[in-house]
Parts: sequence; structure tokens; C-alpha cells
Amino acid sequence: MTQSDVAQQTNYALSTVSAYETGTRIPSADFAKLADKVFGTGPESEDDEGDLEGLQKLVEQVSVRPWFRDRVEVERKSEEIREYESYQVPGLLQTEDYARAIMSASRPVLPDETIERAVALRMTRQQIIEPDKDLPADRQQTPRFWVVMDESALHRVVGSPEIMRAQCERLADVAQQPNVTIQIIPNGRGPTSAFGRAFAVLVSHNNSSVVYLEDLGTARYIRDRDEVSRYVVVFDHLRASALDDKQSLAIIKKVRET
Repeated sequence: MTQSDVAQQTNYALSTVSAYETGTRIPSADFAKLADKVFGTGPESEDDEGDLEGLQKLVEQVSVRPWFRDRVEVERKSEEIREYESYQVPGLLQTEDYARAIMSASRPVLPDETIERAVALRMTRQQIIEPDKDLPADRQQTPRFWVVMDESALHRVVGSPEIMRAQCERLADVAQQPNVTIQIIPNGRGPTSAFGRAFAVLVSHNNSSVVYLEDLGTARYIRDRDEVSRYVVVFDHLRASALDDKQSLAIIKKVRET
């Protein structure tokens, strides 16, 4: 069976199936269930799970650091993700080469296998912000992804100038999606209300929110309502300090051309 056959029978893009087979992306749980049907490896009863569905869970477990696993799960259930970054492009918007260069900067140096596994996970996570082409025009795409980013992150050369140009191209493309908003805070605006500390607010369908803070080799999750509200207010001020989406896109394109 060719990749085209699998893509057609699972209703997944050929490029996605190819990425799964080559290991550059981690197959989703939905794909695993569909592939079980295609290959005849599905469950024998309703209480069981298919062979590939079981393997998918195992692959995901060993591919995600324990402290990051909650972020992945909350992300998948989120209706809106608000993220502020000052140092780098957010992971959900990174190109493969940019992500690889970022992870290669870790010290102590990470093994190539660990880096490639992390890159595959990051590319897989990005599927959640891909627009659903079958969704009716009057239905809002979810999750909504609202990014506020310092301009300095665009000027920091990660990997090479070529990688940065491709990264800016990716930002310019994603900014056109109906569920994605990217705002840039110009360098001339001075310090911000977050003082350069990155964070993400993940809002679920029942309007409960979690704040994600990442440190070197670990992460912290804030669920206390008062603390979460504080970060929501800070994010609102960051949005007010930033250029609007059209002006921000103009800056991204300008940096891309330099």
C-alpha cells in the first residue's frame, strides 16, 4: 500500500502521511484509529484498542518530557491560546529548521536523537492550529491562537539568515489564518508589563484557564484564579502595547526581506 493509498483512505494529506512514515511528525490518536481500520489492526471489541492506537500512546509517552505532557494535553483541549514571547518565535509557529537550531543551543548538549524527537513533537503540536477546511464559514476556527511577540525575537539570528527568512515566511503565512493573530511589540516601545518573561494562557471550552511558565528543564502550571487573572491582565496590556495585526505583518515582511 502506497502513502497515497493511506492518505486517501484516512482522509489525511499525503505530506502528513509521509511525515508520519519518516518520523518527522508523531501520528495523532485520530490517525492511529483510522490507520487501524485501513490495515485491519483494529480492536476486537469496543472495550479494546487497536494495535496502532496502543502504539501511538506509547510513542507519545516516550516523546514528551513528563513536565511538558500537561501542556500538550491542555493545548489540545483549549478553545484559545494566548502566548507572549520575547526571546524566540513561539513553538507552535516555528519551522522545523528553526526549532532544531533552538534546541541545538541547549547546554549540556542534547543527543541528536533527542533533538530530532523534540522537533517531531513540536511539528506535531502545530497541527492543532491548522484550519479545518470542512468547517462552515459561519463557524469559528478553534483553538484561536493569539501571539504577542517582541520585535527582538525576529532579529535574533537562529541557525542562519536563510533559516530566519524561512521562519519569517512561515509567520507571514500563518498570520493569514482566520484563527491566528500575531502582534509585534516594536523595540522602540521599551520595557513591557511582562518584563520579557514568556508565558502562555490556555483557555478551555468551559472557560477555565491555566497559565504555563517554562524554566530550564522544568515547567510550572498556575491554576489559582487570582494568579491566572493577573496574567490575563498582563497579556491585555501587552496586546495594547503591540502594533495591530496588519502593522505587525508589515514588520515581519520587512525583516524577511533584510
